[in-house]
Amino acid sequence: MNFFPPYSARHSVKTMKHTLTLTRWHKVAERINTALKEREARVVAAFTAATISPWNKEGVEQKAADMGARGKADLALVEQGSSAVAAIRSALARRNAELGIASRLAEVEAANRRIALYRAVLDKQSFDMVQPEHLRHVPALAVPESEPSWGRREPPRITLQVADAALLADLTSKLAREQARSHALLDEIADINREKLELDIAPELHEIAGLAA
Repeated sequence: MNFFPPYSARHSVKTMKHTLTLTRWHKVAERINTALKEREARVVAAFTAATISPWNKEGVEQKAADMGARGKADLALVEQGSSAVAAIRSALARRNAELGIASRLAEVEAANRRIALYRAVLDKQSFDMVQPEHLRHVPALAVPESEPSWGRREPPRITLQVADAALLADLTSKLAREQARSHALLDEIADINREKLELDIAPELHEIAGLAA
């Protein structure tokens, strides 16, 4: 895959091929993005926040020229780097789709949602819950009053155990099954992310991308 920056001097930009794992390409894109944020701040500062003392005007033209040159260099790097990140992410998205990573991630998300629900129901079962069929045997006076709220005492309340033993056993089984499935899918994704992908990156980006020799 070739990377073409979106500015007029495209024909003069040289690139180098790199073959990395999908995981490594994700990290390369993150590194470039992090570096670009710093460069973006420097560009804005160079062209909008350059100040000088009114009593120190000596050499101001050269200082301004130097700041402008650095700002332009940072601007060019941001333009080039942002296009590189877009190219990397597009290539990763296509490769992910080909390898089935996106569908596996969707399955993991669905499984984790079910896991969270099963765990919430199971974890919130408590010893002081009363099964409906046993409620008639609980004396009202044996139920403690709740703590006062805004100066008023709430009437006694009994927490019913609506989930019977069969349902709790079923949820426990489902929880174990979904956890195993989620872990298996994540292992598959980790293995797939070791696949290699070849992309072209401009030498100017090698240092901030962590690709410098």
